[in-house]
Amino acid sequence: MLCLFCQKNVDEPCHDTVEMQRRGSDHIEQCEKALKSLQGMMCG
Repeated sequence: MLCLFCQKNVDEPCHDTVEMQRRGSDHIEQCEKALKSLQGMMCG
């Protein structure tokens, strides 16, 4: 399954930002980058 946020192929993708922030592996790093880019797109 692809994570909705970072588009990384993972067993359990993040479904919201809270779940994203709870992640512990390199997957969370991908998601944090995705979250920042999403916020940048929404705010800018």
